[in-house]
Amino acid sequence: MFYSIIDISKGENVGFKKDLHRLTAKDTKMVINENELRLVDEDIYVAANKLGGPVLTEFELFQKLKLDKK
Repeated sequence: MFYSIIDISKGENVGFKKDLHRLTAKDTKMVINENELRLVDEDIYVAANKLGGPVLTEFELFQKLKLDKK
């Protein structure tokens, strides 16, 4: 499974609800998964780029979230 950490405003603009997603420690970004990315574009890398976030593996996601808490 792949994920992306995107700006909340960009996510809400395409219909994702912030209350239903994991947020970063500073509540400025939300985490979405590859299935949600495919709702934006069939290519998850294109979708992530449109939403302003990178495509991450599960390990990379948890590393970034762990660093965000510091």
